[in-house]
Amino acid sequence: MGILGKLWRGELPLYITFWFFGMIIGTVVSICVTKFAIQSETTTDPSRILWLLIALLYTGLMCVALWRSANNYEGAPIWSISARFYSAILFMSFVSFAVDLIKLL
Repeated sequence: MGILGKLWRGELPLYITFWFFGMIIGTVVSICVTKFAIQSETTTDPSRILWLLIALLYTGLMCVALWRSANNYEGAPIWSISARFYSAILFMSFVSFAVDLIKLL
């Protein structure tokens, strides 16, 4: 699994985990979920369920990846603490996506 395995284990540098996977890829996922899942709130279209599932899995991955990467970070403590704080906020999004998905099923 290469890069995803390293991401999951927190072996990638914190700045790559946060900025590339968290912000850039996370923004793309967020835009797609907003476009295809949240805006079509009145339907139980299978694509809506798929996009919510993708959001749930990606958010869960990023919660774990950021937390573990922050644990391995050896620089200024403020960045490690900030990444863990952001990971906690992501966990709230994870719970929200899980609730939305359960409502649809």
